[in-house]
Amino acid sequence: MTEYVLLTENEDYFVEYLIGELVVSNSISEAMKFNDENIALRFKQMLHSSCELITSVNTYID
Repeated sequence: MTEYVLLTENEDYFVEYLIGELVVSNSISEAMKFNDENIALRFKQMLHSSCELITSVNTYID
């Protein structure tokens, strides 16, 4: 199964966004993994709208 992660401009990975707080990590193993590319893309758009965070959707290989 293909999974996806969100990578920021600063080469950090999106971990979570709760109650207005954004958490990123430089470790891909801590990144939030998405099973559906469309959900990852919608999350990417939401983070850009609410946090002005620019990310790219990348394939996660375990």
